[in-house]
Amino acid sequence: MHNNNTISDVIALIKEKRNAKGLTQEQLAMLIGVDRTTITKIENGSARPSVDNAKKIGKVLGFDWTIFFEADDDEDKKNCATG
Repeated sequence: MHNNNTISDVIALIKEKRNAKGLTQEQLAMLIGVDRTTITKIENGSARPSVDNAKKIGKVLGFDWTIFFEADDDEDKKNCATG
């Protein structure tokens, strides 16, 4: 089944869930065992988490970790439309 969420949607969800739980990027990073810069890169869209980290983030924040890998990349959409 095709998912219509974009990476931007997923990033917004992560931030929303993290903020709703009152967690800073540093606190989330500590909970999943990564450096804060990893969370920053995920939240600004410059990196995607590994499967292991996606599972941990999903568990801590309460959403299905597979959304990281099912989301349509905005750039991929542009490339498909023009290529």
